[in-house]
Amino acid sequence: FYSEHKNVSKLSYAVESLKRAMKWDEVTFGLEYDLDLFNVVAVESFNMGAMENKSLNVFNTSCVLADPKTSSDENYFRVEGIIGHEYFHNWTGNRVTCRDWFQLTLKEGLTVFRDQQFSGQINNCAAVKRISDVLTVRGMQFKEDAGPMSHPIRPDSYVAMDNFYTATVYRKGAEVIRMYDTILGRDGFRKGMDLYFKRHDGSAVTCDDFLAAMADANETDLSQFARWYSTSGTPTVTYVTSFDKEKGLFVIGLSQCSRSDEPLFIPVALGLLDKETGEEVLSTTVLELKETNQTFTFPVKGDVVPSILRNFSAPVKMVPASGVVNESDMAFLASHDTDGFNRWDSAQQLYAAAILKVMDGKEYDETLDLVLSTFGATLNDASISDDAIRAYALILPGESTLAEAVNIVDPPAIRNARKFVKKAIAKKFKSELSDAYEKLTACVEADTVFKVDGESTGRRRLRNVYLGYLCALNETKEEQIEAAKIATAQFESATGMTDKLAAFNCLVSMSGEGESAREAAIQKFYDDANGDPLVIDKWFACLASADLPDLLDRVVKLTAHPDFTLKVPNRCRAVILSFAASAAFHDDNGKGYEFLGDMLEKIDKVNSRVSARTTASSFLSWKRYNEKRASMMKAQLERLKAMNGISKDLEEIVVKGLK
Repeated sequence: FYSEHKNVSKLSYAVESLKRAMKWDEVTFGLEYDLDLFNVVAVESFNMGAMENKSLNVFNTSCVLADPKTSSDENYFRVEGIIGHEYFHNWTGNRVTCRDWFQLTLKEGLTVFRDQQFSGQINNCAAVKRISDVLTVRGMQFKEDAGPMSHPIRPDSYVAMDNFYTATVYRKGAEVIRMYDTILGRDGFRKGMDLYFKRHDGSAVTCDDFLAAMADANETDLSQFARWYSTSGTPTVTYVTSFDKEKGLFVIGLSQCSRSDEPLFIPVALGLLDKETGEEVLSTTVLELKETNQTFTFPVKGDVVPSILRNFSAPVKMVPASGVVNESDMAFLASHDTDGFNRWDSAQQLYAAAILKVMDGKEYDETLDLVLSTFGATLNDASISDDAIRAYALILPGESTLAEAVNIVDPPAIRNARKFVKKAIAKKFKSELSDAYEKLTACVEADTVFKVDGESTGRRRLRNVYLGYLCALNETKEEQIEAAKIATAQFESATGMTDKLAAFNCLVSMSGEGESAREAAIQKFYDDANGDPLVIDKWFACLASADLPDLLDRVVKLTAHPDFTLKVPNRCRAVILSFAASAAFHDDNGKGYEFLGDMLEKIDKVNSRVSARTTASSFLSWKRYNEKRASMMKAQLERLKAMNGISKDLEEIVVKGLK
């Protein structure tokens, strides 16, 4: 492993992660490393996360350096996942590579799936890892599917290939690989992988070759499944259920709609729970949806609640035929479902229903009551032994996820409605949250040895969820003082970056009586960083995404800070992308859009890949906003298109965005 001398002490976790990845690949897929030496070099100014050059992996420092003082648990997870990803490319990318760029998902989708499986299994946190991965798919890839850059996982054309290192190629590509695993089973998938390597080791191949290996190894016809490779957009599966008490039959009807001219092969994992007892009466069963409309019937002794699309068995949107989620069923599943992912997802749907009703000015009392009941049950459920699972189950859906649930996106309205529901929860359970927080604080302080195992990271995650709720109570002077006090106490006593960063994120958005605590924390975090680039990146990112009314003015000042530069991708993204992901970016005066347009003109002259990706994530979905915001966002695209010397990368994105 190679890095600047000052960073050598931060390489040990990456080294151990590589050892674990090598061992996992040997055990899981029988794949051994084929050389005597494996080299890794850490580079600070690097556009990508990493690059899998044979025996000389090049890494962005943010993806390989880690220590407790400068790295959060999320940083550790990222290091482990990307170290695994690049190593796994030795077989799925190097030994067997792509015939042409159109087959990029062949190596990237497959290798993302492999690194996801590795991270979930090696840390014994499969359900938590699955939740994290699906959040990315729904928050990033679904958004891409809905915009002008929508493309199949195997695109049929490109201008600048750099623009197709996308969430679709990587993340949706991984979901397609996962569907093979779901349909064929773990043993069947391994048989397909073995045949794939036997046939193609040392060759440049296509996605069709991979599909053929899976089909032939399992003596099954996957020709219909191949349509996933050429279909853009997010398919929708609509469901309707009924129960015939006299015959003792539960019936579920599924209908699919996609951009494919013919039906896709969609695996829908289903479980059934007794409506009275909550016991599982049908364990996870994979329904093979191959037609536009299909009906499936199950004998049952009593009425049941269906748990549909367990473990997110396909990258689709699952919606009830009525268009309205059964909130009582969601509350039931949030308390009883045996599938960890669906238990979380059911609570998310219920939380989202309340937030969207608040935003739309609809009657929300009954839904909010269900939310409070569900939250309270999860908070106090002694049967939940995994703190990380409890933490995820208590977190409200993110703003990007909520944006995908509406037709016209209004980011400030989404943020305000989410804050309203969060405060309602915090008020209702303040005492319980405070007690739970203090209990976990005692555990954290008693644990003097830093660990990145599932138990330790779960405990930190849950404690910081509690902190977030407690700091959400900030309307009165007394509440502001109390919130600042608890966040400052954690910030100053934190022995690791995870807890320090969580407290800092709370503090940077404080105002009123919390303003002095905010300013003190901002200065201390910067001073404590002592010039460490990755810590300074965190400082910039937190400040650029703070929930403050004058955020744009603050971000403009950040771009004039001595430590800010457009020439280092990590630093540029820390400020520009963080601000563009905030609700303040969408202030209806349009100044946020103008600021980003100004910055993109400068960035494109320095780094066209960063300018293209920033535009793609920020302006391309302009048609989903109201007329005023849409016209202002479109104006910035037109401005960029007319720019002298526009790069090929950026031009392709802008032209597609204006169609």
